[in-house]
Amino acid sequence: MLKNIDFLAPIIIIVLSMYGLLFKKHIISKIIALDILNTGVIMLFVIIASKKGNYYPIYTPGILNYVDPFPQAVIITSIVIGFATLSLTLALSMMIVESKRKTDLNRLEKE
Repeated sequence: MLKNIDFLAPIIIIVLSMYGLLFKKHIISKIIALDILNTGVIMLFVIIASKKGNYYPIYTPGILNYVDPFPQAVIITSIVIGFATLSLTLALSMMIVESKRKTDLNRLEKE
């Protein structure tokens, strides 16, 4: 059974990363905050997807209490996609900072 305290850590991580996305001006800080947001959302999905299951999802006669493998597969795929997105975003931001010689997003938007 899920308790309300189980949702506390991912909610705190999500709120703090939203703060970083909204109020930080440095481009790398925003990318790190976006990655932390991804981690918080994955953590929230893991907590929501966890249910009371005691056995591996292999058919055994007489056992009905299996763990559902589908959420685990989706979460692993989400982690891989998040890593690829983070890598691409860091590469693009490095090219932007190298060409413009600025890391402040407000100054970049004014150009």
